[in-house]
This record gives sequence, structure tokens and C-alpha cells, in this order.
Amino acid sequence: MEKRKGTFFAIYFAYFLDYFGYAIVFGIFGPLMLDPEFGMFSPETSLRNRNIALGILFAIYPLVQLLTAPLFGDIADHFGRKRTFYMLNIGAMTGYFLSGLAIYVYSFPLLILSRVITGAFSSHRGICMASLSDLSPDEKSRSKNYGIIATLGGLSWIISILVGGFISQSMGPAIPFWMTTFFSFLSLSIIFLFFHETHETSEHFSFEPLKGIRNIAACFQIKGIRSLFTFYLFMMMGWGINLLWLNPYTLSRYLVTPQTLFILLASTGVVWSLGSFTINKLLLRRYKSHEIARIGCIGLLVVFICCSLSKNFVPFAICALLASVFGALVWTNALSTISLAAPESIQGKIMGISQSCGSISLLLAPLLAGVIAGIDIIYVYPMAALLILLSIGVLTLAIRKKTQVVHEPKS
Repeated sequence: MEKRKGTFFAIYFAYFLDYFGYAIVFGIFGPLMLDPEFGMFSPETSLRNRNIALGILFAIYPLVQLLTAPLFGDIADHFGRKRTFYMLNIGAMTGYFLSGLAIYVYSFPLLILSRVITGAFSSHRGICMASLSDLSPDEKSRSKNYGIIATLGGLSWIISILVGGFISQSMGPAIPFWMTTFFSFLSLSIIFLFFHETHETSEHFSFEPLKGIRNIAACFQIKGIRSLFTFYLFMMMGWGINLLWLNPYTLSRYLVTPQTLFILLASTGVVWSLGSFTINKLLLRRYKSHEIARIGCIGLLVVFICCSLSKNFVPFAICALLASVFGALVWTNALSTISLAAPESIQGKIMGISQSCGSISLLLAPLLAGVIAGIDIIYVYPMAALLILLSIGVLTLAIRKKTQVVHEPKS
């Protein structure tokens, strides 16, 4: 029992600190790229080119993650979760240190390289989810533990945004990345001390650099899962546009201070935690995971439309907070639905592929949003709403097809 508690603690701690490192950029990269005072680009660089550069910077991380997440998922299935955590933390520490160095010396190419390294070793969340799957055999316990981990993600988001925002303003934007380097070392230490292996290791393993892309293609061929991954792809693209462009969209459309913006970004983490834990827990008493995911998607569609119509900051901020509630419900229950539809023997692979599918979404979302924002930033939220609408359609068809199969009489 003590070993089990220690393992849960290590998983939650690793997820919390990894999400801290993931979220640290959202309070920093927007002003760093768009505000000439930070000095990353020459003052003559146009706003259009700055938005495109921001889109590329956001896209590099999930692009590399797309290639490496399934690989690390497979490594975790073959060699165990604990060894995989070791590799990921060492790589992440290197990436975060170089990010701080790149900002300190005003080098955009070095910043791109640092994001490549960080993205390559950013599969902690997938391995955490796989470890929880190992320890959560049924739907209720799995969705509950996923809800807890989503809550921790929300809390980590709050702290990360506040730390990244205020420290970057007072001490410089490089300092938060060097702090995150230390936190990654702390995570490595916690894994070493408290994590007990949750998965039996296997001797057979083959290195395939493009396995991520092939695995994703294969998953879209698996009956019962391909439609769920399609839904997840569209949903994460819509959510990703909101996630990545909330900061620059707010700065561009409304007259707000950096402090007000940081409070808004941190508050989205508060309501995310509320949605993923409290509200999700209540809904699970009555609804299945896929039903809660659809409720969340419908909520996102409505609030994204309202965001696009908001001419003043206060109603926009309210909509942004509501989006975090619905986003937490969708994300938690989408992953639970996918996990439950897959065989237990490949949970590590499925969670790795889920992370890669999310990476595709977060690769395409900033590129699409960067181009749209270069034309006119007011079109960003209508595009997010359109993608959520597509995800609702795909999920509805998937649920209907599954229901028909279940109730189809045997011949």
C-alpha cells in the first residue's frame, strides 16, 4: 500500500512539474515575440511576421513531440515507466536551460533549437497517463485519476503563468526557464525516490524513428478507435487555438495591462481545475465519459462564438474562463474514452499516440492561427469554433455507430 501511494505521488508530482514547464511559455512567448521592447527581433519587423514567427515557435514543440511521444510510449512499455522518466527529465533539463540562454542572448535560432530538444523529451504526460492506466483497471477509477491529474495540470498552469509572467517582467524572461531546469531535476529526484514500476518490462525492442507517424496511421485503421482519434484531433486543434492565442489575442484586441492578462491566464487554470475535478466528479455519477466529452464540446462551441463577438474585455474574459471549464471536461473524458476503447496490453502505446495526436493538433493550430492572425486576428476564434463543431459531429457519429453495434442482434 505504501509503495502504491508513493507511486501515485511520484506520478502526480512528475505531471505537475512537466505541465509547469509546458505552460511556462504561454505567459512569455506572446510578449517576447510581439513586443519590440523585448528585443528578440528588430523594431522594423512587421506584426504579421512576428505572428508567423510566434506560430512557428509554438509549432516546433509539438512537431518534434509528434515523432518522439509514441517512441517513448513504446520504450515505457518495453523497458518500464521508471527508466523512461529518467531519460525524459534529463533531456527536458537540457532544453529548458538552452531556452533561457537563447532569450538571454536574443537568439531566435537557438530558441528554436531549445524547443526542438524540449519537445523531443516532453512525453512525461503520456507516461504518467499510462502509469495511471496500469493502476486504474475500471472506467470509474481511470476517469477519476485522470480528473485528478487534469486538476493538477490546472494548478500547475496557475503557478506557471504567475511565476513566468511576473518573474519575466521583474527579472527578465530567461529566468523562468532556468527555474524550470531546476524543477525538472527535482522531478527526476522524486521519481528516483518514490516511483515503483507499474508495468512489466519486455526484452524485445526495435528503434523506428518514424514509428510515431506509422502508429498514428495504424490507429486510424483500428475499428472503434479511429473515429475517437479523429474527434480528438479536431477538438485539440480548436482548443489549441484558444490555448496558444489567448495571450496575443487579448493584447491585440483589448487595452489591458500585463498584470491583468497574467491574472486572466492564471484564473483559467483555477476554473480548469474546478471543471476537471469537482464538476467532472459530479457528472460521472450520471453520465459516461463520452457523454461528458460531448457536453464539454458543445460548451466550447458556444463560448468560442461568444469570444469572437465580445467587443469588451470583461465579457471576453468571462467566456475565456468558461472555455477552461468545458475544455477540462472534454480533455479528461476524451482521453478516458480512448483509453477504455483500447486493449490493456498497449495502454502505454495508446497514451503515447494520444499525445502525438494532440501534438499534431498543437502543430497545426499555431500555424493556422498564425496565418489567420497575420490577416486579421478577429478571425482566430471563429476558426476555433468551426473546429470544435467538426469534433462534435465526429464524436456524435462515433457514439451512434458504437450504440448501433452494441444493440445489433446476433445472426
